[in-house]
Amino acid sequence: MKFWKKLAIGYGLIIFSVLLQAQEKMISNRIGVEFGFNDFFGETIVPERVRGGESIEGGDWLTNTYTNQILEVLYCGIKYEQYFYEKHIGFAAGLRFSQLSADINGGYTYFLLFPIENSFLWQFREEGIYTDYLRINRITQKNNYLGIPLEFSYITKKRDSFFRPYVKIGVVVNYLLSTTNSIVFVSEQMNNQYADAVENQQEKPKSFNSYFYPAIGFKLGKNRHIWINIEFQLSQFFNARKAHPFIRSNFGIGMQLSVQIPLNKKTK
Repeated sequence: MKFWKKLAIGYGLIIFSVLLQAQEKMISNRIGVEFGFNDFFGETIVPERVRGGESIEGGDWLTNTYTNQILEVLYCGIKYEQYFYEKHIGFAAGLRFSQLSADINGGYTYFLLFPIENSFLWQFREEGIYTDYLRINRITQKNNYLGIPLEFSYITKKRDSFFRPYVKIGVVVNYLLSTTNSIVFVSEQMNNQYADAVENQQEKPKSFNSYFYPAIGFKLGKNRHIWINIEFQLSQFFNARKAHPFIRSNFGIGMQLSVQIPLNKKTK
């Protein structure tokens, strides 16, 4: 059975189990919004069309540095939370809009304290023995996703106080909505002539990706009031090779801020 089928069945069983628990008197329901980011670090994936370290017209030499090796993930969404077993264990699910972005660039050299952006060669066209290259400073690709996060949390402090630490395990599955590429040429005049063609030559990521994140955090607010959650995450992609065409991420760190409003009319 494929990974995605197993994951879908697992999600279904989890949600069904939580719904059964909904008959308990001690359940507390909340809904709110979340905002967060993750920075994933990894190895450069150099596109086949990129050339570096080669002599070009004018006698310049190109750097072999192509990327900042960081995949940045920004997200926001809505989230439903349910707490049971005396409001000690929580389950959350929702909808999350994410943007994953990374770039390839020619690196930088410094004149005194001022950075100078270098360029690299992009193989634009090849006909017989003739090959055309474009000089590009930077290509940034941003991929927009709609995802479903599932999270389990354990509140370590049972007493209903304003400050309560918790630990969490979460996973999110993302579906690709759109992809945009921003290209910075050495010469601005090249933009109108070549930008669309180079954009069409960019590789796109797979339609789905997912990542796992254990987290620690704390809740501000008592049961009857609004909660503000602040947490710190350590993240890992399940399918790192498919997350972005410019980088193969190994691990990530992040932070999430969420605000939940109680739905129960009477919460003890």
